[in-house]
Amino acid sequence: MKAFRKYSPVITVLLLITVWYIAAIIQNSRLILPTPVDTLKEMFNVFSDGKFYISLLGSLYRTVISFCIAFVSAILLALLSNLSKIFERLFYPIIVIVRATPTMSVIFLCIISFSSKITPMIVATAVIFPTMYSSVFTAIKSCDKSLIEMSDVYKVPTFVRVKKLYLPYVSDKVFSDAVSAISLNVKLIVAAEAIAQTSQSIGVLMQIAKLNLETASLFAYTVAAIVLSVLLETLLKLIRKIFRGIKNANAK
Repeated sequence: MKAFRKYSPVITVLLLITVWYIAAIIQNSRLILPTPVDTLKEMFNVFSDGKFYISLLGSLYRTVISFCIAFVSAILLALLSNLSKIFERLFYPIIVIVRATPTMSVIFLCIISFSSKITPMIVATAVIFPTMYSSVFTAIKSCDKSLIEMSDVYKVPTFVRVKKLYLPYVSDKVFSDAVSAISLNVKLIVAAEAIAQTSQSIGVLMQIAKLNLETASLFAYTVAAIVLSVLLETLLKLIRKIFRGIKNANAK
């Protein structure tokens, strides 16, 4: 049973590849659905091209920058909302509006107003931020009430309260939600890149492959985007583990 749990992800991937291969054989059209072998060959061709890595680094850069902006802004503004009821009431309608705005509307408005280089970052930040803000805000609200009351009684300075109470308490939940958010961030960046025609990006490579009906190349770029997403998730999980270790060490 333990062995099955350990290798279950591998088994799932193999099953998906098998279904993909059978579907490709039945379809019998490389233009519509290439086989896993065709896609693997195209991946070697794509990965041997230096321009691909420039595009990959471009998408990675936009993903990291937009995520960091959304993440840090969410933490700071959520803390401010918890410390000031007036700010919370004033800022709440903005969160509702941004959360309810269709992603395509954000993309088109950004294309009109900004250059194609920064459009994907603005789009990803705008979509990710409300989710991250709500996550941090809710986590802070769920802090131990007795500790908050004790901080009020002893008039603990705001900076110390944030550093010693809020951040250690909410870090685990925030990083857990951030792991899910980073994958969505990659999707948003790639989609916005394709629509905005951002140079040196995975999104524009996908768009070119689609226009040229190079389905195998499109699959190869998709695999690259998936790998990028998985690597970023793994990095965040590692950071969460480090934070958890520091938190436990401080508790002792």
